[in-house]
Amino acid sequence: MRVLINAVAARMGGAATHLPNFLRIAGRRRPRDEFVACVNAQWALTDLPPNIRVVQTGHLRNRLAHAAWDLWGISRLAVRERADVMISLLNFGPVGGPVPQVVLERNPVYFCDDYLRTLRGPTALEVAATRALAHAVMRGARRIITPSAAMREMIRAFYPDLPLEKFRVVHHGFGIEEFRTPASLAPDVQAALAAAEGTRLLYVSHAASYKGIEILLEASRLLRDREVLCTTWLTIDPRDWPAGVERYQAFIREHRLAGRVVILGRIPHAAVHHVYGAADLFVYPSLCESFGFPQVEAMASGLPIVAADRPLCREICGGAAVYYPPRDAAAMADVISSLRGDEPRRRELTRAGGVQAQRFSWNDHVDAVLAVAEEAATSKS
Repeated sequence: MRVLINAVAARMGGAATHLPNFLRIAGRRRPRDEFVACVNAQWALTDLPPNIRVVQTGHLRNRLAHAAWDLWGISRLAVRERADVMISLLNFGPVGGPVPQVVLERNPVYFCDDYLRTLRGPTALEVAATRALAHAVMRGARRIITPSAAMREMIRAFYPDLPLEKFRVVHHGFGIEEFRTPASLAPDVQAALAAAEGTRLLYVSHAASYKGIEILLEASRLLRDREVLCTTWLTIDPRDWPAGVERYQAFIREHRLAGRVVILGRIPHAAVHHVYGAADLFVYPSLCESFGFPQVEAMASGLPIVAADRPLCREICGGAAVYYPPRDAAAMADVISSLRGDEPRRRELTRAGGVQAQRFSWNDHVDAVLAVAEEAATSKS
């Protein structure tokens, strides 16, 4: 099978975790297949199997350039490469196209009410138009893969015309060997971790309006006011979302939380396991996710999880988390306070997390995606 992989939108977050693992394992697991992977100019992928060839598209600097590539550029390449099937890894691809397409729908913001209700004016119109394009791509695709049942149901709530039998749920993968690399943390980050006092809370996330960071900040303020000694670590960076991070920093200053909330900045994924290893509890207040890699990383790192009670979190974490009502900072603070003093419960959550994390395998993920691609290539509908 000759597989064309459309991954030009892969840049950060879960996409940056997914792409290199997917390519390396696909090449190893399917040595008789040939793969052509289209990526943007930021990628310098190394140690790929010989049956993986990378094509760089250059810098696609705006949405219009990305749309042109997804709608026309990748189709021309599919014809030139004589592909049997196309896998679009990041939400968009051609509407129709010359070969059967499998599209992975992984961006929840187009379908998440908690995010959509915050939008106004031109931004709301832009998101609606982008969602309509995603719908057209899904209608034309032979198969639709979502990384969770929760993500599938978000999509079908908007577009019940998309038949259930067209969807396949394939959880993302995880591998402890790939996660715990020899990379080290920057000295300033090491110093920040060493200076923490009390219970060390960690939230690994970039900054975005739907990530629930303001809820975590309010919970941190409540814990401080209750004289519960905690330090909250955030991996956000002003480059993620300048206006939002500025608001978070202003909240920290206004409520005198310096030292109690510490912004670590972006942590290279190869070294982030050190931060998990230094924490006591993992908090996950996000309101809008399709999978949530950090939850799996936290479980594999032995961390009990305090999570917003969302269908996605329950699907991924199961019994390895304690849940609180989303947006309820006081309830989050209550759960954190309770777990601080309950070592048997923390041990129970750690044990459950170790079992739950073993459900996620890169080999299983890649095998399942390629099985769907083979199905799409050979089926008539």
